[in-house]
Amino acid sequence: MKKISTILPMLLICAMSQLLAQDSSYHNYLYDSRTAYFKQLPVAKKPVIFFGDSITQWGDWSEFLGKANILNRGIAGDNTNGLLARVDEVVRHRPARLFILVGTNDINKQMPVAAIVQTYRRIIAAIQTQSPATRIYVQSVFPINNQLIGRQYYSGTNEQIKTLNAGIREMAADMHIHFVNVYDALLDGSGQLDVRYTYDGLHLSGEGYLKWVNVLQQQRLI
Repeated sequence: MKKISTILPMLLICAMSQLLAQDSSYHNYLYDSRTAYFKQLPVAKKPVIFFGDSITQWGDWSEFLGKANILNRGIAGDNTNGLLARVDEVVRHRPARLFILVGTNDINKQMPVAAIVQTYRRIIAAIQTQSPATRIYVQSVFPINNQLIGRQYYSGTNEQIKTLNAGIREMAADMHIHFVNVYDALLDGSGQLDVRYTYDGLHLSGEGYLKWVNVLQQQRLI
């Protein structure tokens, strides 16, 4: 009979293996075509990069910020596993600053928070290894509005988002990178994504993007 001291480490290893094996599907026509397109673009000189899913993709960052050297590396529907798979394309630019926003689609695919955060750690570690001079900013996942959101498309809740944000904040502190709380700035008085900042309860309106930019500017991050 095996001793408890021998069994426990084996159980922990199995549990971690299961976490890392839980990979939601990120490959689709948009992801593959947009990733291939990014790879054909010339290397930029120390740009600012916004890295994430549709909420990032649909932001006109150069226009919002009045700066030319900004790259948009958002892909609609992407998740932490998708970002991890395309880190190399982002770090080849050796960005001066990198703003990451991801996790909404992981929640929608019912990925456990521990698995999402673990993949997030791998993303950050890969960036720090390949582009150590890059200043990394991880942004909180944004709230939703329960009254506007189409539940046939999105199953996540603000409680799940807050739990994930707590995990991301803890990870950021542990890895010595900056956590940016945009979540609170987008809320209305009832704890929902303010209707001024969204058109479907999930994605941002123009006013929502301006609020996001304002948070970054107020903290002198951009």
